[in-house]
Amino acid sequence: MEWLKRFVTIMDIISEATTAGVSITELAHTTELSKGSLHRILQDMAGHNLITQNSNTKKYFLGPKSMVWGSKFVLGQDPAGILSQYCDLLAERTNLYTFLSRINGGEVYCIYTKQPSKFNKKYFVHVGQRMPLHCTAAAKSMVAFLPDAQIDDLIAQNDMIKFTKNTKTAATSIIDELKDIKTSGIAFCREELELGVSGISTPIFVGNNQAAFSISLLSDAAFINQKEESLIQEIVQMGKQASEHMGRVRLLTSVNGDLIQTAF
Repeated sequence: MEWLKRFVTIMDIISEATTAGVSITELAHTTELSKGSLHRILQDMAGHNLITQNSNTKKYFLGPKSMVWGSKFVLGQDPAGILSQYCDLLAERTNLYTFLSRINGGEVYCIYTKQPSKFNKKYFVHVGQRMPLHCTAAAKSMVAFLPDAQIDDLIAQNDMIKFTKNTKTAATSIIDELKDIKTSGIAFCREELELGVSGISTPIFVGNNQAAFSISLLSDAAFINQKEESLIQEIVQMGKQASEHMGRVRLLTSVNGDLIQTAF
């Protein structure tokens, strides 16, 4: 079904674009489709509110219907309501941008964010955003606890894009780092996704040492380096509290693989 493949590719590109959106020229270059074909497809998608176009820049963004679908998926799949209190508390204690992520089907995505009221700088992390497996602390803190064979498969299947000069792309380097993370319980993103920005993350466990979620901090790289020890103490404590809470919640796997939440 070639049309479906084209549709998914276009939606992926638009969903991962920056806040400036993506132009039809950029889409044509990436998809190798003609502008004429793309224009017809984009018009149909816009007609169904899947995407929208800025009238001034002519660039495309996700539309209201795709936003609704994404929000319903996140809310239906993740116990963000349980874990959000720990994210809020960590943000309050550190006065840093914090967020929660979940791993599902070999992909990691953000499920909740908290920006402190006194925090002025904004970071491009939002609910539903996919986190690259090889260079974000949020993803690495969970991937590290997967079985070795699954880690090898994920590394082989994912494009290890070099976002900055600090991004590791060699499989051996990534695997070595994941082994260290599994031992320490702490993952870092040291300017690997964006220069000048670093992150710290720790996993949140859901029974049987399954690192199903993570909690993360973002800040300027210089500040993270300066306050690293105290920030690690704060995030590890919060991760342990969240894991203990999730230990009091039973997550049953249904026949189709969805998670059903029941307290006990």
